[in-house]
Amino acid sequence: MSNTGEVERFGWVHRSTVQDAACLTFVRGTGLDAIAGRFGAITEHRRPLDFDEYCEEAFAHQDRYPVIGLRSAGDWTLVAEDGGFQGSRPEVLRRVSRGTEVVSAFWNVNGLTQFSHAVDGEVRTSFEALMPAFRQGTRPDGLEEVRAGLPWAGSGPGERGADTIELMLALAARVTGEPLTPEWFEGDFATYPVAAWPLDLPSSPEALLDEVGLDQIGIRPAAEDFEVDSAELLDLVRNAGPARCRRAAVSVARHVLDLTAGHDQLVVAATLRGLENGAEPDATAIGEVVRLRRWELHRAPVTSVDRARVRALEVLRQATNRDPLTALLGALAEAGRLRIERRDLTDLVTAALG
Repeated sequence: MSNTGEVERFGWVHRSTVQDAACLTFVRGTGLDAIAGRFGAITEHRRPLDFDEYCEEAFAHQDRYPVIGLRSAGDWTLVAEDGGFQGSRPEVLRRVSRGTEVVSAFWNVNGLTQFSHAVDGEVRTSFEALMPAFRQGTRPDGLEEVRAGLPWAGSGPGERGADTIELMLALAARVTGEPLTPEWFEGDFATYPVAAWPLDLPSSPEALLDEVGLDQIGIRPAAEDFEVDSAELLDLVRNAGPARCRRAAVSVARHVLDLTAGHDQLVVAATLRGLENGAEPDATAIGEVVRLRRWELHRAPVTSVDRARVRALEVLRQATNRDPLTALLGALAEAGRLRIERRDLTDLVTAALG
């Protein structure tokens, strides 16, 4: 029999400030600055605000950068996002869960939800609350015993399921042992602006092409200008071999950085030089530069030149992908967002692959 009472006690959320859209992340531990830093927060800009003030701050800056609010309750810290989603991102969950445990519940005004559980740097399970049977993660079935008995859709004959937000909060309470109550939102939160972590690099060339489309790549790897579909492009580039693909990716990155004067930092120069010398690619350092440069774009008036330099840094980050073919296509896709002569890129790539 479904345990509806356990779920219905969270009905108060529909009368709360976060009723329409939120991401509530529960982190085992109470070091607020450390937890916020793993979210990508700029910790020197910490401000104490009550929750209504925090929501106003988050709304005021929602088009520029995220704002998070933290407060401890027992052995756990609540990271609240009004209308945000950072706590649902695998890039964030992996970082925040290193050496600890994290649970997050996300929902938005379109009815989209996501429940996630991460432990020690890995997202073990993540699923849409309406479809809990379709789970992803390193241990997708890891919470199935904990989840059992809650009235999920399809959990019994004719079972329509309980409210998805209440279900996620009930499951979070089972995992944490700390049921969320309205009192958690009373008093001051430590609030921080967030310089969001970059998206994970594409996992494969097919995934990249599915996301951005062939037109965004913007080259034709041949002297004549002919039409080519995604499969043909992959075959043509893959046949060149990994060493030539890496060389072409680095050529694209250097060309874009030269055009935008974007390699004036030691980290950028060292990353580019390492790729040219055949070092094992590592996106960590250049990813941090990209993250902070994007944050700086929101802090003061900027020009199109400033934005182009940050985009050029993202081209270099794409070139660090451990798969050389995906590195090349990713660098080209990002370069395609800049006002660069496509024929120049085609010539560069053709020369490097030849």
